[in-house]
Amino acid sequence: MTRLTSLVLRLSLLLLAAVVMEIGWLMVWTFSYRLTHGNGFTYAYLVTQSPIWDKLHDFLVLANTLAPGLEGPEGPVSLDIIVNSLVLGFVITGLGYLAAILLVDLGVSAVRGAALLVVVVTVVFQATLFVMPGVYTTDISSYVMYGHISAVYNLNPYIYPPNYFPNNPLLNPDWIHPIWWDQPSVYGPLWTDIGWLVAKLSSPFAGLTQEQPDGMVLQIGLMDQIFAYRAFMNVVELINVGLVWWLLGRMMPNRPRARLSALLLFAWNPLMLFDAAGNAHNDALMVTLLLVSIIPLVGREGLTNRRWLLGTFFVGMSALIKYTTALVGLFYVVPWARRLESWRARVLWLGGALVAIVGVTLLLYLPWLDFPRAFEPLLTAASGKSWMYSNWAPDLVALTISDQWLDPNGLNPDATREMVRFWAKAFTRAVFAVYLGWELVRLWRLAGDRSRPMVEPILEASARGFLVLILWVLTWGLEWYWIWPLAWWRCWGGDACSPKSWWATP
Repeated sequence: MTRLTSLVLRLSLLLLAAVVMEIGWLMVWTFSYRLTHGNGFTYAYLVTQSPIWDKLHDFLVLANTLAPGLEGPEGPVSLDIIVNSLVLGFVITGLGYLAAILLVDLGVSAVRGAALLVVVVTVVFQATLFVMPGVYTTDISSYVMYGHISAVYNLNPYIYPPNYFPNNPLLNPDWIHPIWWDQPSVYGPLWTDIGWLVAKLSSPFAGLTQEQPDGMVLQIGLMDQIFAYRAFMNVVELINVGLVWWLLGRMMPNRPRARLSALLLFAWNPLMLFDAAGNAHNDALMVTLLLVSIIPLVGREGLTNRRWLLGTFFVGMSALIKYTTALVGLFYVVPWARRLESWRARVLWLGGALVAIVGVTLLLYLPWLDFPRAFEPLLTAASGKSWMYSNWAPDLVALTISDQWLDPNGLNPDATREMVRFWAKAFTRAVFAVYLGWELVRLWRLAGDRSRPMVEPILEASARGFLVLILWVLTWGLEWYWIWPLAWWRCWGGDACSPKSWWATP
């Protein structure tokens, strides 16, 4: 077998794994039509884009052939079959993803040209999900609505909720889920300003409609704005892939296979692709700024105070998308403070970083800074609304105590549950504070060794912190939150990138 033949065969195996993933994505693509949370978007999209409708029809006919009972667009639908088929699509995608990781990690497909193949296939995956006819959450419609509030109505999205504008076509279950109608924005000012800009650029088309022969009105302008956010997040995700590849080159310059394996882990990750390319969650942009914050920490000329300041600043900017990444700021500041030689230096450098972050925050907040009303939605969300309990593991214990021990007869279930949940939140947050203190003390001690690079300990502490935050603290846990620790996974350091080491690494 010649060297060229061997190279083609090895790359073909990796491409075959990608084809398996694409089959799974096409299943997710197809069933988004039936399971969409945005019926208004799906209807407008399919009616105006006949090639997409024709392709969807072909896929539905094929699906019905493979699984009788799941019929075409005109027939009845078996919800159980659809949901099971969707799960099967995710399973197929996951199996292809795992096969690709093993092919690269074992050296089978870790050959010249593999990195380019990974990037090209990533673009194919993103393109598939970009043109998906459905949306699996209505968050993207909420982004559009908050942009309307700030740019079209010239009002404060931190004060005025969507239901203040009953004539806006977005205030419809076909676009935004009713649970969010009375919710002002809880996003950071950087994201709010981005939403304002997107709305300003697209406002001439916001009201564009098209009446159908059956009397229904297509909201073409809203559909285009959904795609504007999708396009934005797909570009952001490609930037993230580029940043990951560059950072890996700095952190493991002499380990090409580990670098390729880590790139593949990130670029083809189903969660990243589904929630960034398909559902356009702003967590992808939050990750971008977190990745940028690592760049100053891996400089070849050493970790100077200016680099510490720059890295900390970009973590602060990330928190201005979603505030949860402020947690990472602690893991930057504590080891930096340990490396500073005097209290005067700490006051100057850390104070300077704080002034820079606060200054930019106030500048971005300036159009919306109505204190204290602008911060009330954030405080309410942080405390946890009475209905904001989803996928919170401690809640299982809390409800068991409430329903089976304190009020087994159901005399006053709502009050009992609220009381138990209050103490459950207090307990879990106290435990988290203790855990956070342990992480910070550990980083302080490690930073005492000035010869030791601090990038890997910071990334590991950040990933663990996000995991504990999602599993233990946040009462409203959604699947795209797992993007946060994924971006900080400890394989950045290289020792845990290999699947062979997953069960051997403590």
